[in-house]
Amino acid sequence: MRAAARALRPGGVLAIWSAARDEAFTQRLKAAGFAVDEVTVYARYDKQGNGKGAKHVIWFAKLDAERQDTAL
Repeated sequence: MRAAARALRPGGVLAIWSAARDEAFTQRLKAAGFAVDEVTVYARYDKQGNGKGAKHVIWFAKLDAERQDTAL
């Protein structure tokens, strides 16, 4: 998590995909100082835009300005 935080530019967003939810991972992101938005998406969509197949998770994680400074 520290390496990811250091790699982000100010205002940057870390995005991580997974085939399944993982509450422990969400908590690790938060404990590392990230504000986390966990989004559930379908694996695919039909021509009408309807979600099909398995649901996946994408975490969008962003450091607040104070944490960004200390990660560098």
